[in-house]
Amino acid sequence: MMSSLRGLVGLAVLLPSAVAVACGTDASSYDETAHPDVPFESFAAGRLGLLRGSLRLRYLVYSWRSMMGIPTTADEQKHVVEGWKQVIDGFSLPVAEWGSQQWTAARNEVAPGAEPAPLAFAIRENFVDISRIHADAFLQAASTARVLAKEWKQRPALLAEWVAHQDVVFGPCRSLAEAAPDIEEGLTPREKARRRSERAYQEAASLFYCHQFDAAAKAFQAIAESADSPYRTLASYLVARTAVRRALFEQSSDLAYERRMDEATRERFVLADQAIGKVLADPKLREVHGPARRLQSLVRGRLDAKAWSCELLTRVLEPGTGSGLSAELGDLHEPDGSWGVCTALPPAAAELAEWLKTLTAASPDMEAHVRAPLQASATARWRKSAHVPWLVAALNVSRADSPGLPTLLADAAKVPLTSPAGPTLAYHSIRLLREQGELPAARARLDAIPPEFVREMPALGTLLRQERFALARTWDEVLESTVIESPPPPAGTGDVSLFPENAMRLESRLTARKLRAWTAKVPKGSALRRRLAWTTFALAAVVEDDETLKAMATQLAETEPPARAELLAIVGRPTPEERIFDARLLLMGLPAVSPRLSSARYLTMPLASDLTADIRHDTNGWCPMAKAQPATPPFSFESPEEREAAAEQWKALSEAGSSVVFHARVALAWAQANPKDPRSPIALFRAVRASKYGCGGQNTPEARKAFSYLHKHYGKTEWAKKVRYVY
Repeated sequence: MMSSLRGLVGLAVLLPSAVAVACGTDASSYDETAHPDVPFESFAAGRLGLLRGSLRLRYLVYSWRSMMGIPTTADEQKHVVEGWKQVIDGFSLPVAEWGSQQWTAARNEVAPGAEPAPLAFAIRENFVDISRIHADAFLQAASTARVLAKEWKQRPALLAEWVAHQDVVFGPCRSLAEAAPDIEEGLTPREKARRRSERAYQEAASLFYCHQFDAAAKAFQAIAESADSPYRTLASYLVARTAVRRALFEQSSDLAYERRMDEATRERFVLADQAIGKVLADPKLREVHGPARRLQSLVRGRLDAKAWSCELLTRVLEPGTGSGLSAELGDLHEPDGSWGVCTALPPAAAELAEWLKTLTAASPDMEAHVRAPLQASATARWRKSAHVPWLVAALNVSRADSPGLPTLLADAAKVPLTSPAGPTLAYHSIRLLREQGELPAARARLDAIPPEFVREMPALGTLLRQERFALARTWDEVLESTVIESPPPPAGTGDVSLFPENAMRLESRLTARKLRAWTAKVPKGSALRRRLAWTTFALAAVVEDDETLKAMATQLAETEPPARAELLAIVGRPTPEERIFDARLLLMGLPAVSPRLSSARYLTMPLASDLTADIRHDTNGWCPMAKAQPATPPFSFESPEEREAAAEQWKALSEAGSSVVFHARVALAWAQANPKDPRSPIALFRAVRASKYGCGGQNTPEARKAFSYLHKHYGKTEWAKKVRYVY
């Protein structure tokens, strides 16, 4: 029976959401670099993926444990993962409400004829709704209801009484109803004992939720001393839990917000700490030692946060602490911004503190005079201790010219890829070999990592794709590193897409002609092939590549029925000049199309079926190139002719500016040179309209000039009447 009640001892069950996690939900919760890859279960199981100093302390300490071989049980992993998820998601009333719905479903299942009962799982304090009863309690009650429904199948009166009492526990504060005089008539001794145990526990829980702390503590203590209650171990813990809840709820709200204590509050926390210590000192209560350690971490963190953080450096390295590990990892923080205030640490904790300082101090743009001593220290510690975390730290801060690097790389090669540190050491080895110019060795190390191995490690996969891009020997290898194949349904879409980082780096190396050849290698019928085809068309129009333009217009005419007429008209124009203008005219009316691989729309949303559709400001067309955006250095395999062509087209694309500016200039220049051409007012209209949502801003000088020219020279046309003002 006790195993069915373990859910009740979870930290979230009996604490208000504001204090359920002692560390709170930090501001970095949505910073991907501060958290490991999801699912967190992989990280908890020792598949750490890429370790970096930007990870939050709780993850770095856990990774140290994993790399040092400190065992973590399945139960500890479960609670750790739950804690990490709660940091991301937070505790919220919707979660409690979901839990209440599960209880209601179970209640209807075991007591289908019972009247609905009101639930009071939230209280309002200082204009904020706080969960009074959390989801775990509702889920446990649902589980217990189903167990009792089977056990008391022939005793419907007992089950009805239990449900009614549970309604009181979860409802507005009131006492449990008096028992019916004949409720125990005909019951076996075992059934009588179980009924009385359930009622006693429900009475204590009701007192607890209604903040009658003295009475609740007394009731739980009586259960703890009852030899035949299945709740006796749990009740011993809940005596301490009651003291903690009293300390939390009876402190001034202003003091609680500021994390300050008056003497009365401090005394209540001290008494709570003593009660917790009593539980932890009793080996017979080992079953609740994990949650008791969680309570202790919460209480001591409030009594003396600095001293407790220092002590936690030791406690988080202990094996077999159950669910307490989750809270202790969450409560750990660097006191006063430095581990140096923690004096007289045991050797293991002191080593952990030094490793944390080394790893978190590293950054990609670190200057050599700062990096060198860190690298030297980490290397020395690795050689002295042979502790793998120091090898990780040493390679993390190493560069191609770092002392002792060949030995470090040789040591890293001996660490299995499947070990906790393996993926991180493999990545840094590849990076450093490439920086040293040892390209064959870097490729060999990269090729030794199976693609399926990094499937659940997206952060590592991102960096490995960037390395594959940098190590490419042919255009086909560049394509391989830039196109991502998603798994087939149901796991994925079965489609292909561009890897954003490599696509942006590749943009300056691809001419329209090269992009056309590249597009032909992308699977037919894929969304990416369609997008690349239109990008090639747009790029050819902007940089005036007539040969590629004709080829792409012919190709697109077969697959894009709405644009077929205009595309074929382009091909049929007699001169390159007219073909280029017609293509640009079409481009003006297609806000979904861009000549750039790295446009905002390109990287954030699929290509719309209707290419004329406006989405919103800054996603139509393309944006101006950043002034400081340099071209990616040429690949080693590019011919001189390819390099020259890429440089010329990158210059032309840079000078084109944003789509708003480019369209307005093209339309105005054509109208001025060809005033009687019926396409001139259409071009001016499209250019003005494109400025409404186009990236580059509204009411630009170029758009105003196009608007003025349209109304001055073509004011009576339908095109001028369609735009009464410039956007």
